[in-house]
Amino acid sequence: MRKEDIPKGIITNMIKAYIRINDLNDIKTLHEAALSCKYDLVVQSVTKILNPKSLMGIFGLGTKKTVSLVAKYDDKRDFLEKFGDLIST
Repeated sequence: MRKEDIPKGIITNMIKAYIRINDLNDIKTLHEAALSCKYDLVVQSVTKILNPKSLMGIFGLGTKKTVSLVAKYDDKRDFLEKFGDLIST
């Protein structure tokens, strides 16, 4: 399928990973990595959707949680370099 054949509104360049936030160091790592990104990011928990570039938002999640990190981006290598340490296995 060619890119121009994809209907408008369909997101094709997206990465989703589950990340684990264990402590304040993980919050700091997530926030700093997010700030270094020029692309859009969203963190989704069961009850919240927030911007990981907002430190207050991330603190609102708390710790000891696994959440999804969604990037409107398609460079997996760059994404893994920035967020690989947080990805839950």
